[in-house]
Amino acid sequence: MPRPTIPTDTARAARRLWPALALCVGFAGPGAAFEHHTAHGGPVKGLATSPDGRWLVSTSFDYTAVLWSLADFSEHATLRGHDAAVNAAAFSPDGRWLATAGDDRAIRIWRTAALRDTPGTAQPLVLDGHTAKVVDLAFSADGRWLASSSWDHRVGLWSVPAFAPVAFLTGHNGPVNAARFSRDGRTLYSAGGDGQVRQWDVASAAYLRSPVDVGWGINVLAVDETSDLLAYGTSSGLMRSTSLRGAGRTHDYARDGAPVLAVAWDAANRRVAFGNAEGRVVIADPENGDTTRDFRAASGPVWGLALLPEPRALVIAGLDDHITRIPLDDFETPVVGDRERRFHPLGELDNGARQFARKCSVCHSLDADGKRRAGPTLHRVFGRRAGTVAGYAYSDALIGADIVWNEDTIDALFTAGPDVVTPGSKMPLQRIPDSTNRRDLIDFLKSAAGAAGSVE
Repeated sequence: MPRPTIPTDTARAARRLWPALALCVGFAGPGAAFEHHTAHGGPVKGLATSPDGRWLVSTSFDYTAVLWSLADFSEHATLRGHDAAVNAAAFSPDGRWLATAGDDRAIRIWRTAALRDTPGTAQPLVLDGHTAKVVDLAFSADGRWLASSSWDHRVGLWSVPAFAPVAFLTGHNGPVNAARFSRDGRTLYSAGGDGQVRQWDVASAAYLRSPVDVGWGINVLAVDETSDLLAYGTSSGLMRSTSLRGAGRTHDYARDGAPVLAVAWDAANRRVAFGNAEGRVVIADPENGDTTRDFRAASGPVWGLALLPEPRALVIAGLDDHITRIPLDDFETPVVGDRERRFHPLGELDNGARQFARKCSVCHSLDADGKRRAGPTLHRVFGRRAGTVAGYAYSDALIGADIVWNEDTIDALFTAGPDVVTPGSKMPLQRIPDSTNRRDLIDFLKSAAGAAGSVE
């Protein structure tokens, strides 16, 4: 017996599953001054501010980074080139360079002058050497070094401005999640999944000691030798600031709970901020241990934090396509409930639409214009040859693939997986083992996406 097709109005409604929010939208109720700013087509992984306070960079699952002008919080440039999620960004202290890194194991170095003046033509220098995803970047304050933290258990040390590899520091027993330089650039501190903060001599690339060994993975790290500050967050939920030299007091702002995923240090106002996997944000004064803010800022994880000194504000990033600016001087605790997202709808949907929302919509759109997504649009996908959407930067493997998307090839894609059907492509590993779920997804796509050459 043939399966019923999805009514046209249902299919059209599915194309509107959580479209991008307007550029500047406040929360309803308390905290109405909170602003959402949208420029990405997927969850936002990280944030970085320029030394002069004029620019903010957000990095995303959609394979891009976005340069924002903080004067009016407008999108200035979209940086393309990574072949996977972009996890981290960092500006050099003179503002000349911007580094980005991601799941594609590569680091890209951009000239900020080109991004500012001719954003559409900027081409990055690509640094290779890591064998697993890169999750954190940091320049030394003297501008001589760049450190990259990778899940290949190593810290990459690169000279600036040549951006030549100097050394790969080994010793962590697990992924390296963050690294920060001392102010004079002579010492590097790295934090890893082995629960250690390790101290290195930069000139000799030699391990010196482990000032922290807590037994739980350390996810994030902030260091300021001038302030004798070492702040870190762990996978067990510990938010802590302590004395870098071991002579001062230790303050714990949270001990147990969701993993801590973000930290930011504002030296000018002497405050540290933490964010965790359940959307909790804690802002504290590490001198006396006082907590000045403790609230739920998001529905879902906080992956990125930036403290803006003037005007005093907090920017957060996470599962949403947008970033959120929160004023801190005129602060009201937000009302944050569980939020529907296009890839996690809360309302009633048929099984095919729900499979699409959960399995496909983070990377793919059903609209003709799917440029902000990590993958090409699925608009009119049936009967379309793989690798042929105009304007999308396909991998060579998919451009050369002899595949036409239809019921059989889509079913095979989710049965065997992209690593078998489209080996070498950028599509992440994704399988749907249940045949009913695959069939429902295909039926949904036939109705909602349409066929190549069809007229709406």
